Amino acid sequence: MIVELFGPAGSGKTTFAHALQRRLQAQGYVAKVVLSYQPGAHSTPFDPGGLWYAFQRVVRAILRTAAFALRPLNKADELRLTVKLVRTLTPKNPIWLIRFSRYILALSVAWQYSVGDREIVIFDQGFIQAVCSLSLFSGVADTASLATVLDLIPTSDLAISVDAAEPLLSKRLKDRLFHQSYMERLFEADPKTNLQSIPIIHRVKSLLLGKERSTLSIDMSDERSLQEAVFRVEREIAEMGG
Repeated sequence: MIVELFGPAGSGKTTFAHALQRRLQAQGYVAKVVLSYQPGAHSTPFDPGGLWYAFQRVVRAILRTAAFALRPLNKADELRLTVKLVRTLTPKNPIWLIRFSRYILALSVAWQYSVGDREIVIFDQGFIQAVCSLSLFSGVADTASLATVLDLIPTSDLAISVDAAEPLLSKRLKDRLFHQSYMERLFEADPKTNLQSIPIIHRVKSLLLGKERSTLSIDMSDERSLQEAVFRVEREIAEMGG
């Protein structure tokens, strides 16, 4: 079973993904979180500016791209999907174009490996989130374009829309920015830009519901909301035969 989360930055997708993983494992399921990344968690006393982390991140990206280039025929389908997505919703900034292209390619490969897996695979930022992000950074957010791209991406067994009140999102994003190293901030969008994704995500959620995709909406305003959401999703997975 593949579970993917989507929602505004700061809504708690990664927190929920790992909480759900722990709950499922405690109940006897085999579950894992894939391609997870938590901004603001990579500054250390030995690297306060995040220079070493940034260097490692760039090197990893280069090595992964090179590894793919050496085996292009094995990943042809994943490459075609990546090209289709970024061609339809092309980020205006070349740096974000490269970042999204690399991430979507890695996501496509990880997703393909997860299809038919006996584990419950949780993507805290899956294809739906990628579509929302591409729409934000391309400036293309009309319903027709979003519907076209949603038809291109693979379908998860369960999509979870993660949300929180906008004032809380704003506070979380500012707190995250405060804890990020200088170099890490270069890889992330600013809070104002991130908050502009909210109407896009709502539009995408409406389109998914219209397509009768298996979609749940959860609130991540506080610890109580988190626990209630975890139990609710666990019940849904059990009913689906996860």
